[in-house]
Amino acid sequence: MVITSIVGLVKTYGVKNICFQIPMSKLELAGIIPGIAFKSSDSPMEPTLCTISEDRFDVKDHYKITLVAVNPIFGKEHFYQMDLESLLKDHSDEYKVFYLSIAEDGGDYFTQIKFE
Repeated sequence: MVITSIVGLVKTYGVKNICFQIPMSKLELAGIIPGIAFKSSDSPMEPTLCTISEDRFDVKDHYKITLVAVNPIFGKEHFYQMDLESLLKDHSDEYKVFYLSIAEDGGDYFTQIKFE
């Protein structure tokens, strides 16, 4: 199936059934102030599995989207939806989106979605 927007993707599969793989850098702790972390542009980027958080922005508003890394050491990233859609189309080797499917045997698996 070909999807052309993140809103369409969420309408089709639901927020909880979608995950993204995007390049992210690890958070670095600020030793001076406990509990504060930041990202450095010098840190290497790694492919990171993320889910959608609607705590700050609703996907249906066509504005911004927050992706939260499954591994908390990577934190979260905010995107304008149009920018993320462009990355999914033009850089599909680094930016990927998947939806959760349930197989006939009852097992779960992720299927990649192509953006056009």
